[in-house]
Amino acid sequence: MEPDSIAYVQCAGSRDKSMGVSYCSRVCCMYAIKQTMLLSGSLPLADITVYYMDIRAFGKGYEQFYQNAKAMGIEFVKGKVAKINEGGNGGVELCYESQDGEGVVTANHDLVVLSLGMIPGWNPEGVCPVSADSDHFIKSIMPKLSPTLTDMEGVFAAGTAAGPKDIVDTITESGAAAVEAAKYMVALERSRKAAA
Repeated sequence: MEPDSIAYVQCAGSRDKSMGVSYCSRVCCMYAIKQTMLLSGSLPLADITVYYMDIRAFGKGYEQFYQNAKAMGIEFVKGKVAKINEGGNGGVELCYESQDGEGVVTANHDLVVLSLGMIPGWNPEGVCPVSADSDHFIKSIMPKLSPTLTDMEGVFAAGTAAGPKDIVDTITESGAAAVEAAKYMVALERSRKAAA
């Protein structure tokens, strides 16, 4: 049976210190918007709603992408979802705090998709230096100028190893890490030849 009403819940378990993920994952909003647009094309009669705290559309053309989704009829509701319960007829009931002054609101949907916060797949603690805020991403010693540099000699971090990033930032950092690794290898070879 095809769902008639679909909800996307942004920041599920993230941007919340009590859940242990206090940061924004940066990519979830745009991935969810892309998925809602694709879903709208496949199920044109379905009502699709995105529940969000803030839409993070900071990349080139991202704001227009967001506006296009709204123009397609995808509804965006500013509110923090507090609870998800089993609804009637196999559906799902969302309870959220509306940011429009309506207080606590209940909405029913056939299907709910959660956009979870991005967390590392492993804990590098003990192997590599990790961030001071205990998020278990590899710590960069110069995150603004040289985000690939770490405290460990010969170890360079790129992409989501150092924190939540989109594909564009990951590709850029990967190239920077390769350059840093090449410079490190050249310096090692020079010191080896000088010692010989």
